[in-house]
Amino acid sequence: MAVPQTTTNLKSATGLALFFREAKNEMKKVTWPTKQELLAYTIVVILATCFVAFLIWIIDGAFSQLFRLLMGV
Repeated sequence: MAVPQTTTNLKSATGLALFFREAKNEMKKVTWPTKQELLAYTIVVILATCFVAFLIWIIDGAFSQLFRLLMGV
């Protein structure tokens, strides 16, 4: 189990200063993606977004046609 690291400097800080110091410490622990990983993830998100938009477009068109048939327009 990990033991939180506290120093006297962090204990004496209060409020907003404590928040930013702790946030800075947590950001040092983050494993950032490489440039290649970031590019791959970005492409996956863009393709998935386009796919879902296309599906919504198709479903919307189908419901529009169904509505027109029901309304007799």
